Amino acid sequence: MNLPDIPLLGILRERMSWLSARQNVLSQNVANADTPGYSARDIKPIDFKDILKGETERAPGLTITDPRHIAITPDTTSTYENTDAPDTESNPTGNTVSLEQEMIKVADTQAQYQAAANLYSKAIGMLRTAIGGPQS
Repeated sequence: MNLPDIPLLGILRERMSWLSARQNVLSQNVANADTPGYSARDIKPIDFKDILKGETERAPGLTITDPRHIAITPDTTSTYENTDAPDTESNPTGNTVSLEQEMIKVADTQAQYQAAANLYSKAIGMLRTAIGGPQS
């Protein structure tokens, strides 16, 4: 079995990818906090049901072996949608970035990424244990 085919690892990878993309957008907001007319942005939250559906469709064992089975076509688009997310009213220059709110979002995103990375590491450790490999 290929590691990318394991649904749990795929879900965690997708979550970490989304969090990384969000961190990039939030850092752009912080960098443009003094840019006149700049509107704060964020990434549209991902729907857990959609990720789970996408991963279970790619999971091994979900092949069509009978004509009565329902054919599922996986969604290959994995881009994230940027949305305008002004935190506050605009200041006199038209900028809508609140540094305090952006830093809270950055810290929260960092904590969520760390949690996902820890879960990923634990899942790999469990797989190593299951196959009798060395622990690291």
